[in-house]
Amino acid sequence: MSLYDRILGHPFVYHHVRPLVVGIDYTPQYEALDAGFDDRILDIGCGGGDALRYLDRFDTYHGFDTDEVAISFARQRPEAARPNVHFATALVSSAVLQGIRPTRVMMNGLLHHLDDEEAVGLLKMCAATDTVQRIVTNDTVYLPGEPLNNIMARLDRGRFVRDVQGYRDLVARARLTIASEEAVRSHPTRGIARYWVMVLER
Repeated sequence: MSLYDRILGHPFVYHHVRPLVVGIDYTPQYEALDAGFDDRILDIGCGGGDALRYLDRFDTYHGFDTDEVAISFARQRPEAARPNVHFATALVSSAVLQGIRPTRVMMNGLLHHLDDEEAVGLLKMCAATDTVQRIVTNDTVYLPGEPLNNIMARLDRGRFVRDVQGYRDLVARARLTIASEEAVRSHPTRGIARYWVMVLER
């Protein structure tokens, strides 16, 4: 991992510095998850557990990430002390999905870090899990007529930032349905970047 990636990927930079630069508010993304008190949430690529700032209704929450530093940060959050909140440093596999049997899956800022085969494979695994009712993805995106956004997208740590059709193609290959999609500002009043948010259903 490059020094650039290590600095930008550090939880302190992600949670405290980055919001000052681009403005961050994930409220629309987590509202799109539409989680209720009976839902089992699987947060793939959970990072430092930022989802717990936005989610207050669920039966269980399971955050998975391959970054040990980020998971360590997540486990130190006050919300992580709840008995129905779990974090793991691991890749999500079919066995994990069958063990948790999630009803809601969040992929916040994940797909643009995966190449096409990895992204489609992960989406297909979720689609094959019969308990999954909704998947929400949220990614940096290239948009026509948005030069400042596209510069920010070019600087993103993710190596596989796509345009809108690129994300749609992943969903089509995974045989999922796009229930809704939209470009959302990174912050409703001061966000200078756009994210592409998709609500997917089996």
